[in-house]
Amino acid sequence: MFVVDGNGKLRMYPGESQLSDLTKGTGDVASAMSGAYRANPLKDPNGDDLPMWTGAPSGYWNGALIAHQGDVYGGDGLQDLVARVGDKLWVYPGDGYGAVNIDKRQQVLLPSNAPDPAGYRQLVAAGDATGDGKPDFFVTTGTEFWALIGYNGATVEKAVRLAATTWGDRDLVQVAEINGDGVPDMIYRNDTAGKLYLRLGKPDSGGGVDLDSLAAAANSASPGGADITYGASGWQRSNIRLFLGTPDVDGDGIPDIWTLRVDGTVRFYRGDRNSMPGAGSLIIGNSNGTGWKNKQAIG
Repeated sequence: MFVVDGNGKLRMYPGESQLSDLTKGTGDVASAMSGAYRANPLKDPNGDDLPMWTGAPSGYWNGALIAHQGDVYGGDGLQDLVARVGDKLWVYPGDGYGAVNIDKRQQVLLPSNAPDPAGYRQLVAAGDATGDGKPDFFVTTGTEFWALIGYNGATVEKAVRLAATTWGDRDLVQVAEINGDGVPDMIYRNDTAGKLYLRLGKPDSGGGVDLDSLAAAANSASPGGADITYGASGWQRSNIRLFLGTPDVDGDGIPDIWTLRVDGTVRFYRGDRNSMPGAGSLIIGNSNGTGWKNKQAIG
């Protein structure tokens, strides 16, 4: 898990494995390590005793939105970071050791109709949701919900507005295959209702999900054209500040969710095909009175 802390630094929290099967996670996280570095600008290229690498400039990640899910850039099989930093969208190639070298970042070029990254509220990586073999991203901005489709290593090939006016009180949790039919679905929060909802995607004729089925419940595969209650209560913004929806962590084949609550605690929720069970597992407490209250972003 990548986290932007209160000082604008990027931290990486490695996941912990189950003792009985090291290929499966517990949802817990280990101690943080630095998540970003750069070449030391003070080092003499002719040789000196200064270290080769140093941290990102102070406050570099302040205000950033971050997301990661798989190899986005370069085809090297390493996890990359996608981030809105400043007023642009960037890919930061992973180094294979849980960090990114900010000197190697690449700007993601967007179609002319795409929303301005400066106005993003959320940025969610979804892997290849549309079946074209290229990474896709979903963003919310104001009351709008957008899909950024087909990142080819330089540009996003298509920006599709899925909703224009209905997302002011909604927050995207994840776009992933939830119900077991092989087609990506969507989980989102309705702040007014204080609930999570699951919208089942329909397959597109060319593979992946039909974006229209994510745009409106009436177009979806959800029974009766109505979103399914996935989390029944207590999911308001006044309780839960940030979400991180991820591919399967605990080995049951269902995507999972981390939440960062307003009181600074972090909870891990094991996914379910139909509805989110229970109150999750406490991962980070707030016995010090703070917990993760000062974290700016998770992704």
